[in-house]
Amino acid sequence: MRKIRILKIALLGIFAFTISCSDELLNTTVDNSAIVEGTLKNGRLFFPNKESLNATFKELKSKNHKYVDQYVKEKGIESLVPIINENSEQQVIELLKKRKTNYLAKNASRVSGEISPVLDQDIYEDLDDLEEIVGDETFAAMLNGSAEIQVANNIYKYTDVGLFVTEEQNYNNLETYLEVRQISSNLLEPTEPQFREDFLAGKIGGELQTLQNTNNKINYFISQSIYPTDETNPVGSSPATLYPGGGYSGGSTVGGSTGGGSTSTPAVEPSFASIVEGLKVGDIRKPLLGNIFGKTWETDDKYESKRRVKVKFYSQNLYLVYAIGCKVKHQYKGWTGIWRGENADQLGIGVNSIKWTFSHPVNMSSPAGVPKQAYWFGSNAYFSSASGITFSFSQNQNIPSLPFASQLDGVIQFVVDQSGLTEQQLDKLFWENAWKQANQFLEGQNKKLNRVAFIVDSYNASYVKYYDFSQVENNQDVIERIFDWGIATPQFTYTFGGGTGNGVAVTSYNWNFSKPTAVNVNMYGIAKKNGGWHGAKLIID
Repeated sequence: MRKIRILKIALLGIFAFTISCSDELLNTTVDNSAIVEGTLKNGRLFFPNKESLNATFKELKSKNHKYVDQYVKEKGIESLVPIINENSEQQVIELLKKRKTNYLAKNASRVSGEISPVLDQDIYEDLDDLEEIVGDETFAAMLNGSAEIQVANNIYKYTDVGLFVTEEQNYNNLETYLEVRQISSNLLEPTEPQFREDFLAGKIGGELQTLQNTNNKINYFISQSIYPTDETNPVGSSPATLYPGGGYSGGSTVGGSTGGGSTSTPAVEPSFASIVEGLKVGDIRKPLLGNIFGKTWETDDKYESKRRVKVKFYSQNLYLVYAIGCKVKHQYKGWTGIWRGENADQLGIGVNSIKWTFSHPVNMSSPAGVPKQAYWFGSNAYFSSASGITFSFSQNQNIPSLPFASQLDGVIQFVVDQSGLTEQQLDKLFWENAWKQANQFLEGQNKKLNRVAFIVDSYNASYVKYYDFSQVENNQDVIERIFDWGIATPQFTYTFGGGTGNGVAVTSYNWNFSKPTAVNVNMYGIAKKNGGWHGAKLIID
């Protein structure tokens, strides 16, 4: 089997955006010469430094699941979530049943009465739960069966109450810490709700913290506070009330609904547009456990007893790595009962819009030197005049910094003289102004805008909207759109005008895509199989 080489990552360029992290465990100077391949150590994937982990994660993230499976097998890791194919279904079931049975037997003293045998049906549900907790499937494959990975001398252990970090020589004390507090150390067996809520109460999200009564030797991380202790959200309140990502959000199942009064018209062929228009708005699964490390929103269309189209948006901060993206899968329920990937005749993903909102201090004047409208297509740019009626053309212009700028066919930027905009106002601004003008610029150039970022700045907030009309592929089981991934946090500085601003007013803001003020999603997944089209819309307003 061909060895997978990670060292080539060292030659990659520096990120186009600024990364920052104040946590001591990660805040080190990048040294590409230190990048080496991971090895197996005590059943865990081991990296001598975070740069090596980052390089491996980026390499695997850019590949398909077969490549990831090959890497895992080469390293000898028993993955937290094994890659499932037609030939491995039964093996995966037996592996997970054994893992769960061993854990239950080890902790039998906590359970009154006889332990029930682990059934295949339990494993089917557990696999979906694992995908929800560690939303990024590539990173989940890098974790071992105990949801652990080692970087330098630190072991990182993921649980359903958060991430625990301790030095290798203190690992036994971590096990004792979890056992005393009755926190499950195995993601196949959830922590009982009462113990989970007691532990999470008052925990601060977004930063690494040292736990009390551990001699400063055990650290803890959770993406955001789940059960804050204040008068507005007292401990003991409903999880779904305390955390908006918890529970389920019911969606309409009436065909043809576009949700939220959207005026968008996807740039696709009329026949295909009518198919998309007829898709149901799926019931959205926003599980509480799945939001321990960020957002994981899912829906699906089970169009046959053994086939489904699964649509997913995720924004995960796992401390060691983060990933933001959306995905569509076509899956088949094999003879064992496990859902696995199956090629569809055609598989498509469409993003009517994903919107990130970033609040900023009120600024009643437009950024000096920044045009009201700007359009970038590669190195070509069009900037509006002061009146906003005419445009000037420029070549060799730098596109504004966005984590996913290299994936875009165009970036459109508007500066508006008003306060916060509604979704309907942003839609109207894009479709009736920006979209029409952009296509006029490209008329006769034989170019098509498939993926576009629309940036709008108002007096008190900036909006980033992503549109994707492009993707229909033949004989695929998964399509993924990754907006950003890496190490530390997806934080960068956006400069309005792409650096053209030359005035004294504020022309740039720091944006962190893992911590926007709000996120709105309007996307769909669609598959053609056995002559028919199937799929669902995922809409979060």
